[in-house]
Amino acid sequence: MTMRYNQSSMENISSHFIVVLSSFMVILLTGRAIIVDGTEKGVFIMIMYSLVLTSIGIIIGINLTRIYSTKKQINASTTQHEELPTSISSISDLSRFNSSEQFIINFLLDNDCQCWQSDLVKKSNMTDSKISRSLTKLESSGIISRVRDGMGKRVNLYKMKLL
Repeated sequence: MTMRYNQSSMENISSHFIVVLSSFMVILLTGRAIIVDGTEKGVFIMIMYSLVLTSIGIIIGINLTRIYSTKKQINASTTQHEELPTSISSISDLSRFNSSEQFIINFLLDNDCQCWQSDLVKKSNMTDSKISRSLTKLESSGIISRVRDGMGKRVNLYKMKLL
């Protein structure tokens, strides 16, 4: 299953842009603050510059945290893929699961062990709530994980829990 440019990667790009732009603003404002004289007006301007620089620093920190967490999520997702089964024959026994859970597991195995939750609803004859309940049960037992990705949820299957 190929993933196209999703919303989280767009947020990551915009976060990088905000960090670069904010850093440029810090450089410009710092240079301007050095020129200010020692009068009352100059002190007021210096306080305003300090507040602006602090705000920009907070914005940079928030966006760097977002970039770091996105990279961490991507690395975790990549690591999970290395542990995923490649075929149904590598799974020992699915009889311990009910029919809806078996459908979800088999669907994930047929789709490189990941899919969108909405795809499960479209391809099955089950309701959205039935799929959601089954996914919640599988997720609580550690067989799958759901990751919010833009407006949808991506479902990932773990190999080690099925064996």
